[in-house]
Amino acid sequence: MKAAGVLAGLCCAVASAQIQPSNNVLPDYSAGAKVFPRVYEPYRPLHVPEPNLANAASARLDIQDGKLRLSMAQVVAAVIANNLSIASARYYPSMAQTDLLRARSGQSPRGVDASVIPSVVFAGAVGGSILGGAGGGGGGAASNAGGITGSAAAVNIRPAGVFDPQVSLNFSVAHTASPLNSVVVSGIPSVTTGTAALSVSYSQAFPTGTSFSASYSFQRQTSTQLHLLFDPAFTPGFTASVTQQMLNGFGFKVNRALIMVAENEQKIERESFRQQTVAALVSAENAYWDLIAAQESVRATELALAAADRLTENNRISYEVGVMSRLDVVTAESQSAASRRDLIVAQTNEQNAELTLKSMLVKSLDEPLAAAVIETTDSFPEPEDAQLPSLEKAMVIGRENRPEISIAEGNLKSQRDVQPFVRNSLLPSVNIFGLVSTAALYNVFGTSFVEMAQFKYPQVAFGISATFSLRNRQAQADEIRARLEYRQSDDTLVHSRRQVEIDVQTAWITSTQAKAQTAAAREATRLAVVKLDAEQKKLAVGISTSYNVILAQRDVFTARLAEVQARDAYAKARVTLDSAMGTTLQNSNVTVDEALSGSLKTTVQ
Repeated sequence: MKAAGVLAGLCCAVASAQIQPSNNVLPDYSAGAKVFPRVYEPYRPLHVPEPNLANAASARLDIQDGKLRLSMAQVVAAVIANNLSIASARYYPSMAQTDLLRARSGQSPRGVDASVIPSVVFAGAVGGSILGGAGGGGGGAASNAGGITGSAAAVNIRPAGVFDPQVSLNFSVAHTASPLNSVVVSGIPSVTTGTAALSVSYSQAFPTGTSFSASYSFQRQTSTQLHLLFDPAFTPGFTASVTQQMLNGFGFKVNRALIMVAENEQKIERESFRQQTVAALVSAENAYWDLIAAQESVRATELALAAADRLTENNRISYEVGVMSRLDVVTAESQSAASRRDLIVAQTNEQNAELTLKSMLVKSLDEPLAAAVIETTDSFPEPEDAQLPSLEKAMVIGRENRPEISIAEGNLKSQRDVQPFVRNSLLPSVNIFGLVSTAALYNVFGTSFVEMAQFKYPQVAFGISATFSLRNRQAQADEIRARLEYRQSDDTLVHSRRQVEIDVQTAWITSTQAKAQTAAAREATRLAVVKLDAEQKKLAVGISTSYNVILAQRDVFTARLAEVQARDAYAKARVTLDSAMGTTLQNSNVTVDEALSGSLKTTVQ
C-alpha cells in the first residue's frame, strides 16, 4: 500500500510539472519541445522570432504635405508598437519562461531583470541544481560475471538524476595484450584479450525525493587463456535501483522549490514589463505636452514680435511727422530685435521637442518622417474639466495598482517558498534504497540473454545510508543567510509600499498646485493684456510713452509664456499622478497583453 501511494504521488507530481501557463500573446517557452512522435525535436533549437526593426504597420504615422497630424491616442499606439525600450523589455517575460523550463527539468533558474532568485537555490552563473547528484547505483553481479572467483561487495546507492530523465549510452571495442608472471591460472605466459562492450543507463528523480535508475550492459570477450569454459564469453547484465531520501531532500515542497520560484518569476517579469511600458508611455506623453508647450511658446513669441513690429512702424511714422523723438524709434526697434531673437530660440526648442518625441514613436527615423513637422491635434487638458481624486482614494489606487509592489510581493513569495528547503537542508542525509540485479555468462548470446532475463544469477539488496556533518556549519550558514534574505525582502516590500505612498502624495500635491497655478497664470495673462491695451490707448492720445508700451508688451509676453509653462506643468503633473497610482495603461486603454503583442485591438486613426 505504501509503495502504491508513492507511485501515485510520483504520477501526480509528473502531471503537475507538465501543467503549462496559458499565454496567448507570445510563444510559450516554458513547455519545451515534445518528445513524441519526433524524438529528435528536443535536440533542435526552438524558434525565436527575428527582431523586427521596421516601424509597425499597426501604428501608421501618415504624413501629408510635410506635416504629421498627431494625437495623444496615436502617440500611445506608436509607443506600444515601435518604442525600442518596450521592444527590449518584451524579451524578459519569455526569458522567465525559459527559467521555468529549466526548473521543471530540475535545474536552478537563472533570474531575469526584476526577479531575485534566492541564493540558496541558485547554483552559479549558469544555474546548477539543488537536487541530489546524478549517478548512483551500487555493486551488481554484472560486473563480476566471467571471473574466476565469485565475489560480493557492500552496496551503497545515492540519489540519482534530476526531473528530466537522463539516458547514457556507451560502446567500446578493445584489444589488449598482457604479459603474465605466472602460468598457473591462464596456462600461458601472455594473454591477448578482445572486448566489445555496450551499456545503456537511465536515471530520473521525482519531487517526492525518490530517484530511480536502471542499466543494461552487454560484453563479448575473447581470450587466449587456456582452461576457459566459454570463449567467446557473452556477459549481459541488468540492474535497477530505487532510492528514497528520508530527511534531507524529502517531500514535494522541498524538491519543488525551484519550480515555485520560477513560477513566481513569471508574474514578476510580467509586472516588470508593465512597469517599463508605463515608463515609456509617461516619457512619450510628457514629450507630447512639451511639444505643445514649445509650439505655444512659438505662437506667443510671434505675437510679441508682431506687436513690437507694429509699435516700431507706428513710432517711425510719428517720428517722420515730428511728434516723436528718434530715441522712441530706436527703443521700439530694440524690442523688435529682442523679440526676433526670442522667436529663433522658441523655434529651436520646438524642433528639439519634435525630434525627442519622434525618437520615442519609431524604430527607424527615416525620411519623410525625419523632416516632417508635427501638428498636434490635442490641446492641454483644462484643469476645470478634470476632478482630481481625493488623496485617500489616490493612495488606495496606488497600493492596488503599482507594479513595484507586485514585484516586491513576488520576490518575497519566492523567499517564502524556499524556506521549507532551507529548513530541510539542516537535516542529515538519510536514504533507504533497494537494488535488483542479474547477470549471465555463456558462449552463445541468445542463451546468455535468456539466463539474464530468467534472473538465473540474481543479486538483491536493500539498505540504509546516512551522512551528516558533525558541525554542519555550511548548512547553518545557508539557513541563516536565507532567513536574512527573507527579512530583507520583507523590508523591501514595506519600503516599496512606503515609496508608493510618497510618490502618490507628491504627485497629488504637484497636480493640485499646478491646477491653481494654471488658473493664476491665466488671470495674469488677462490682466497683462488689459494693461497693454490701456497703455496703447494712452500712447495714442499722447499721455504715455513708447517705453511704457514696450514694458507692457514684455509683461504680456512673459505672462503668456508663464501660462504655457503652467498648463504644461499641469498636464505633466496629471501624467505623473496616473503613473504614481499605477493607472497609466488603464487610462490609455492599453492592456499588458496588447503591450506584449505590440499592437492595440482598436486601430487608431
